[in-house]
Amino acid sequence: MARVRLNIVKVTGVSTPTRPFKENEDWLGSGPDMVVVLGGCGAGDVVDRQVDQHCVHGLAWYVRTLGTALLRSGADPATPLPDVLATAVAETASAHQGRCDLRHPETPAATVVSLRQNRETVEYLILSDSMLVVDDGSEEPIVLTDDRAARLSIDDYGDAEYGSAKFTEIAGRRAEQISRMRNRPDGFPIAASDPRAAYRAVAGQLSRSQARRAILASDGATRLVEPFGQLTWLGLLNLAESHGPEEVVSRTREVERSDPMAVRWRRDRVHDDATLAFCQF
Repeated sequence: MARVRLNIVKVTGVSTPTRPFKENEDWLGSGPDMVVVLGGCGAGDVVDRQVDQHCVHGLAWYVRTLGTALLRSGADPATPLPDVLATAVAETASAHQGRCDLRHPETPAATVVSLRQNRETVEYLILSDSMLVVDDGSEEPIVLTDDRAARLSIDDYGDAEYGSAKFTEIAGRRAEQISRMRNRPDGFPIAASDPRAAYRAVAGQLSRSQARRAILASDGATRLVEPFGQLTWLGLLNLAESHGPEEVVSRTREVERSDPMAVRWRRDRVHDDATLAFCQF
């Protein structure tokens, strides 16, 4: 478990792999006024070992390289966040140095959520299913994500038991279906090797007065709300503030362990990498 103190106003973050000593395929980092959370896009527990990404570097390398490039590109506050991401994706594609097949559907990819504070505004960018939750003082927080991947029509697990041959077969089909829809007009955008995906991101800005607290999180760190239903979005904000991001992840792991065969909550991964940054303005 890596805990870091970041620079944007007051930010505490945590990023943990699915289990100890496993390589973390999420990433968390910050610049002076910017914070970034990346969620590496794996295929799921039962098919991970079968997937050839046609990349000699791997997914953990990709998220580290992309995250570092994002912070470098985002240091200029005059550069819009979609341009920041496009530049970072292009730089990361170049860093493969021609050794990998970047046209392959399974080339390493990541979800992105970033927040950057300027004098008058707080800018945000979200690509694929990471989450941004902002407390603006209203009764319910602002919840922002990019749900285009969730709207895809892909095979359902039905009554297949987790880990069974039927489940494994369906999981393989699901992974293939999702990878084929990456960065297609009728699919969903994701950070991979094509900089143009950045211009399909959910991007915008809030006034400084609107942003009181915020959470940036990969989908593995929001399970207490969806799909587990243990907390509301406001409850997640309150837990992160009162007990820290580590407690969010700790409670998530407890619930995951209570359903080790993914029976109550159907999911591709029993555990997932979990990354969360809590910002207080």
